Amino acid sequence: ATRRPKGDSGSMGGGLSAPVPAPAPPLPRDITGQVQYDQVRDDRGNAATKNLFVAGYGMGTTEQQLREIFAPHCNVTSIVMKSSFSFVNTSDRKDAIHAREALIGAVLNGSPLRINFAKETGRLGTSFDTSAYGPGSGGY
Repeated sequence: ATRRPKGDSGSMGGGLSAPVPAPAPPLPRDITGQVQYDQVRDDRGNAATKNLFVAGYGMGTTEQQLREIFAPHCNVTSIVMKSSFSFVNTSDRKDAIHAREALIGAVLNGSPLRINFAKETGRLGTSFDTSAYGPGSGGY
């Protein structure tokens, strides 16, 4: 007896399926094909920064799992985890742009990631740049 493979296209168990997120729009490029980093925006219209707002991952996701999924794409300097979202802070804006492009929709613990650019200082009063390195080091 031959079994047909299950068509698991985003199924999360219990008969529910996750909506498939739209891929990131292509990065804006000039006529020579170079990415125009100053023109990059996320789906909310936020300008690109080196800090990423990450949500949508499955329950039980750990800081280490976030570090591991982002590590091939950027240097993660810190992660601030809240209950259902995180801020992944990187050392370089260009790397953050490429990490976002590569990881939007990637499945982590059964759910697809949603990634947008975060402001350098968030609404929650979290300052991303000065905790480990002090003002004036790195950045812009």
